[in-house]
Amino acid sequence: MKNIITLFTILLVVTSCKTDKKTNQGETFKEEAQKPHIDNKKENLSTTYYLIRHAEKDLSDPTNRNPDLTKEGEARAIQWKDFFKDKNIDAVYSTNYIRTMRTAEPTAKANNLEIINYNPSALNDSTFVKETMGKNVVVVGHSNTTPNFANAILKTKEAPEIDESDYGNVYIVTLKGDQATFTFQHFD
Repeated sequence: MKNIITLFTILLVVTSCKTDKKTNQGETFKEEAQKPHIDNKKENLSTTYYLIRHAEKDLSDPTNRNPDLTKEGEARAIQWKDFFKDKNIDAVYSTNYIRTMRTAEPTAKANNLEIINYNPSALNDSTFVKETMGKNVVVVGHSNTTPNFANAILKTKEAPEIDESDYGNVYIVTLKGDQATFTFQHFD
C-alpha cells in the first residue's frame, strides 16, 4: 500500500508540472512547466535609428547654454518632419534642451508621439535597446553625441564627426539580427 501511495504522489507531482493552454483555434495542448525561452536576437525584427543633430541654434548670446532655434532652425525642424513623414516613426527621443526639443517637436506631433527625453551618456543601455527593438526611432542630439551614438550602435568608427556649423546630417543605422547597416546623408 505504501508503494501505491508513493507512486500516486510521484504521478501527482509530475502531472502538476504541466498546464493546459488553449490556442486561438480552441485546441488544447500541454505545456511543460519550464523557464520561458527568450530570443534576444529577434532575428525577424528590424530596428532603424535616425540620428540627427538639433537644427540651427541662436548664437546671439554666447552666455546662453540653452538657446532656442533661429528662424532657419525652425524651418529645418519642419524639413526633418517632412523627411520622416513616410518612415513610420514609432518613437522620438531628444535631450532635454530647448534646441533639441524644438527640433524634435514637429516630427513627434506629425506622428502623434510624445518626445522621450534621454541622457546622451546613457542612451545605448539595455532599457533603450529593449524599448526600441523592432521600431523606427528618431534621436535628436548634438554635434558630439550624434556620431558617438551611431558608432556605439555600429561598434565601429564609421560615422563621421559633425562640424559645429553643420546642421543637416542624418545617420541611419538599421539593425536586423546580428547585422548592422549604416547610411549617412547630408541635406543643405
